[in-house]
Amino acid sequence: MDTDPIALVSTLIEAGSVDTVYRDLYLGRAQTLLSPLISLEDFHRLEQQQAALAELPLAVARALEKGDWPLVKELSQRADAVKQVVTSEAKRLATARGVYAVTDVQLDPFCHSLQKFTRVSARDLPALRSRIVEELTALEQSDVPWREFYAGRRAAFQTRAPIDWEAAPTGGVASTSPDSVREAAAQALKAGDMKRLAQLADLMPTGTPGASESRHGAPTATIQTPQQASQDLVASWSSDTLTHARQLGLGARHLEPRGDLASLRQYAWSPFSDESRLTNIKQVTLPSGSPDGLRDRVEVLMIHPLANSGGARHLPMFVAEDVLVEDFPDPKDGEQPPSSPLLATLELSRRRGLTREAIERALLTHGTRVLEKELGLDPRVFRLVCIPSDVHFRLGEAEGWGRQPCWTHFDGYLIRTVEGRLRLQALVGGDVRYGGLYDLLGVSRDYDSDRLIARFAVVHRERMVAW
Repeated sequence: MDTDPIALVSTLIEAGSVDTVYRDLYLGRAQTLLSPLISLEDFHRLEQQQAALAELPLAVARALEKGDWPLVKELSQRADAVKQVVTSEAKRLATARGVYAVTDVQLDPFCHSLQKFTRVSARDLPALRSRIVEELTALEQSDVPWREFYAGRRAAFQTRAPIDWEAAPTGGVASTSPDSVREAAAQALKAGDMKRLAQLADLMPTGTPGASESRHGAPTATIQTPQQASQDLVASWSSDTLTHARQLGLGARHLEPRGDLASLRQYAWSPFSDESRLTNIKQVTLPSGSPDGLRDRVEVLMIHPLANSGGARHLPMFVAEDVLVEDFPDPKDGEQPPSSPLLATLELSRRRGLTREAIERALLTHGTRVLEKELGLDPRVFRLVCIPSDVHFRLGEAEGWGRQPCWTHFDGYLIRTVEGRLRLQALVGGDVRYGGLYDLLGVSRDYDSDRLIARFAVVHRERMVAW
């Protein structure tokens, strides 16, 4: 691969668009390599020049109409000079835009349950995997300081990335409906293809047929997911990490496993969900003693697909887990939530009324540095995010959250399609007026109501991985 820094940065951008759970690390590395060539300030200056260039012809035309020839000459010369600068910097400007002006959320193309939203067909996955493996191999050779990271991600794609869940041209699944999967499974059994049969089994709802369905056909289970509910996410924080965390306003919390709640994951939306499930929500069996609000929370999970900020499928985690979380109380109505050194480090001026776009931009720019420099944590293992909805739910009772008229930003997005176009809505919840701890909904990524507050947490990156 060409070792030209711009080419290297471009490869990092491309790799991050595929390896989405680690995209923040690719873009952070890209910014480090790009900044000596074109800083953020340089980028903004070039953007302004490009905008000015678009307006200059109109100014020249006005001067021409007035017969102001000295001004015509001045503006024409200025336009020519600016055009030469913008043209000469076009490639670097385009590359810089992919680093400094990132506003999109990329969904994981290898997350099978989100395939209808990524619009990457199963038949394209082998080629996509080959491409990302080639890019990571090239990055290993060209960016030696990060060689270990690239090698680890390459190995993950070579050994774990699922590329054969949908059928090949022979004996395959023509659609993602349960009936199609059953038909393909029967063909695989007849052909003695046990490997294929096992793969197809992973796509279907689990549970005992008949006994696990109501009279009206509402299944009590959904597709299996590589996000296993049994994998603990524990950590032993060093004393230095705990000290610096407290200085930033973060407190350590340990979440005990909740097997009773983990069983509810089986009801979550899946690509095979049908209308019969939605009409039988009230038949879902909740753990004994559960409040009515829990059913509303489960209903959201049944109806809507969710993605985390890494672009992979989000399912609530109810394993043993250690997190660092901002533990301030929810602000009362009209009360300003506390500021903190963490907010200052993220260069966020307030906690109320932040859009998700502003928050994600701050986390992308500063999140890795907070982990490495402030907390002494490996950003390949941990990630700074808005508090995940399931962490908020599990800690909320003891912390006293969900008792005030405000929404909290939660990590991730609710996925919708509007007129065939993908629309990601920022997850928020916790407003006492709409269910308190059980409140969960999606709002526009540019929504900036004062009813919204930001609460951050450090979590294991592994909780975001879908395969």
